Amino acid sequence: MQARMIGLALSLAAVCPALGQTVNLSESVREGDCFRLVATTTLTGTLKVSRDGKATQLKIAAKNEHDFFERVLAADKGVIQKSARHYQTAHSRASVDGEVVERTLAADHRLIVAQRPGDSLFCYAPAGPLSRSELEVVSEHFETLHLVGLLPAKEVRVGDTWKLESSVAQSLCLFDGLISHELKATLKEATAANATIVLEGSAKGIENGAMATLTISATVQFDLTKKRIVAVEWKQKDVRDQGPASPAAEVDSGTTLKRELLASEPEELLVGKLATIPEGNDIPVAMKSLLHKDTRGRFQFLHERDWQLVGQTEYHLLMRLLDRGDFVAQATITHWKNAGVGKHMAAEEFEKLVENGNAWKQERVLERGEVPTDGGRWIYRVSASGELEGSKVVQNFYIVASPNGEQVILTFTMKPGNTERLGTRDLAIANAIDFPMR
Repeated sequence: MQARMIGLALSLAAVCPALGQTVNLSESVREGDCFRLVATTTLTGTLKVSRDGKATQLKIAAKNEHDFFERVLAADKGVIQKSARHYQTAHSRASVDGEVVERTLAADHRLIVAQRPGDSLFCYAPAGPLSRSELEVVSEHFETLHLVGLLPAKEVRVGDTWKLESSVAQSLCLFDGLISHELKATLKEATAANATIVLEGSAKGIENGAMATLTISATVQFDLTKKRIVAVEWKQKDVRDQGPASPAAEVDSGTTLKRELLASEPEELLVGKLATIPEGNDIPVAMKSLLHKDTRGRFQFLHERDWQLVGQTEYHLLMRLLDRGDFVAQATITHWKNAGVGKHMAAEEFEKLVENGNAWKQERVLERGEVPTDGGRWIYRVSASGELEGSKVVQNFYIVASPNGEQVILTFTMKPGNTERLGTRDLAIANAIDFPMR
């Protein structure tokens, strides 16, 4: 009997630290480290929208799959500040009210840089501008730059609890701005090889100008021999208010993440293949901009990321400009009939067209005239104040015509007090309109 008791004691000692013994939950992340990360997220819930003046709930379901290599390009105090990622898989499939939307990356955009130049995540492709859907598929999955921030970075005992730093909470919750959080982690159990951490709590923040409240429950596996986070199970309930570019929503999601430190550099992330990545946070405009292509290939343009896509049909594109979360202006972009090679709508005809728009009572023309441009295009602009659906607004109207007679009409609508905040960002889009050869 004594021998059995000794054997049992020895076996327990091999898998369980002595009572009160501490374990070191620290991970050192250094420049040049390479990881493989595999994440799967499933989501279900409802979107709250208005249809025909009535509140309606739309069912939403989604599954996101990501498998990528990550090379650390810059780290500070163990937290990754900038990384290069090569996506083997980056796929999102969502169903909204029965309509399926799929998003993925173009073959030449599988190399992505992820960094945090300030409080927010910024992702871009060195090969050229991403589309809005490509940006969403690489910037809205479970974020790993601040993953190590889940750890206390010190010796702790089973049962010890610590609160996450605000920067870590904001990063993991994908907020543009953090309002408050009560996210606390606890060392639940530890063996000689593995430690299990549980994370519980809530966080409030702003994303795309809307208030969001997250309730989170997560489990983190830390390999004590490798001194690495190796797996995460993350569950959250997300309640969001309606924002200027998104509907109100209530969704539940779950993410499983597997993480592995690689013994050697993956071929896709060898230093020689990263030469096109800018140093530091100074990113060229062409990489920061997004590319929008018309659904039928009739026109395309580059635009700032602050312009959010909120609606699209075969004939119209609707975008809204958010400045630090505030709604500044709305843009409606419409493909117009071809005027014939070397021709365009007459300025007088365009002025009459915009003056008589639906629900628009034009009161005063503030500015009119041609806009200097290049490429043989013709741009004409009318700025006017008036009343739209009972509200005082200013509208800037543009018509852009190509040498082949292709035409696009742009309407920018804003409150009179927002004209200075819009600045020349409407003109930038008008000047960016391009008509690919068809």
